[in-house]
Order: sequence, then C-alpha cells, then structure tokens
Amino acid sequence: MKKAHMKIIMALLCIDQISKFIAGITLPFQEESTSLHHIFYFMNAQNYGTAFGIVEGHMFSVLIITFLSLILLFSYYHHVSEDDHLSVNGILLMMSGLLGNLMDRIFLSYVRDFIAISVFDEWIILNIADIFLWVGLGMIILAQIKENQKKHIKNVQKD
Repeated sequence: MKKAHMKIIMALLCIDQISKFIAGITLPFQEESTSLHHIFYFMNAQNYGTAFGIVEGHMFSVLIITFLSLILLFSYYHHVSEDDHLSVNGILLMMSGLLGNLMDRIFLSYVRDFIAISVFDEWIILNIADIFLWVGLGMIILAQIKENQKKHIKNVQKD
C-alpha cells in the first residue's frame, strides 16, 4: 500500500477516534442533545452489535467478519487501477471506518456511537467511522457503475 494512502487512513482513523472521545466526554449517555429540526441529534450511545445494532452479543463473529472485510478490501485495493480514484478513495474510507470501529470493539467491547438520525420514523445511531464506511461503499459502487457504463459504450461502438 502506498505511503500516502496509509497516511490518509491514519488521518481518518484519528478523526474518528477524536470525534468519539469528544462525544464521550461532552454528551450525556443515552440522552438526546442538540437537535436539528428533530431529525438529527447528538447523543452518547454504546453499540454492542454491528450496523443498526444487528448481531448484538456475537463479538467474536463480528471481529472475524471485520478482519475478513479488511483482507478483502486490501486485496481489492491491489487490483484497482491507480487511476480509479473513486474506488481507491472508497477503499481507503472503508478501511478507515472498519479500523475505527474495530479499535472500539477490541479496547471497549462496544462501538461508540453519537450521531442519531431519523430515517422514515426510525432512529439510527452512528459515528464518523460508520459514515466513512457508507460513503466509501457508495464511492465503490459508483465507480463500478461508471466502469460498466464505459464497457457498455465500448461494446455499442464496436457493433
């Protein structure tokens, strides 16, 4: 992995960990704070599962899945063209998000969440690492769509 990419991952990891630390010392536990039109709150929460609290209580399985995901992303990173900036940056974001939440799981046995968002009358609580994961996944999907469109255009032009 390129040194510059390692630095990006470390910087994003620091942003995630610092944001979780600040949320932990400034936000009351399990209480809503600072609202934005009742669709966005800050609150201090502990997530013992994965995204949206799924798989709660199965820490070993979650750790295995996280390690496997990191291995797959690392492998994908080495197969992606350096010119595919969308995929490369998506991979870096996803690795940072996985590592940020992995650190929490290893050292605290839970993930620190602090951003509550109302989606279709349901609340999801997440953190910066989760945002990195979702944005990174979106970037990789978008890169794949763009690549498929290029291939389709080439095939149409051949005919």
